[in-house]
Amino acid sequence: MLLLTSFALGGEANAADWTCSAKNMITGNYDGGATAYIHLSPYDRGNNYPVTKKGKTVTGRTSNGTPFVCKSN
Repeated sequence: MLLLTSFALGGEANAADWTCSAKNMITGNYDGGATAYIHLSPYDRGNNYPVTKKGKTVTGRTSNGTPFVCKSN
């Protein structure tokens, strides 16, 4: 429990702070790390994909080449 508290106090981002978008996206989450979780239709599940962060925006591409963007709220 103390470890989780120390991350929160350390300014770690949380998924609610970011909004992701992509063509045919069912859901997308980013929490400030090196990857974002993106689930596209018509696939049964999503995956974590590497991101490039520039300020309050991160960008990446899924394995089928679909670009996605996540922006800080």
